[in-house]
Amino acid sequence: MPRLSEDRTSLQTHMHPIEAMEGREAELSRWLRDNAPECFEEQKHLDAGSSERAYWHHGYLMAIRDVLALLDRSSASTKVH
Repeated sequence: MPRLSEDRTSLQTHMHPIEAMEGREAELSRWLRDNAPECFEEQKHLDAGSSERAYWHHGYLMAIRDVLALLDRSSASTKVH
């Protein structure tokens, strides 16, 4: 299965946070559609005790951290002006 870009700089600092998140959402949607379309139907992350649930929560945690970092960079750049 092809790897999705793991470079957190993909949330570009020169972009508005909303634009950066929309771009990342489109990239992830494309990747899932091309590489794991069954995820949209199976919803295995809802099964208590499953590894899919643990990975879903881990991914969600990483997403929250990425958004917080993006917002922090955005906030810092507006304070400089």
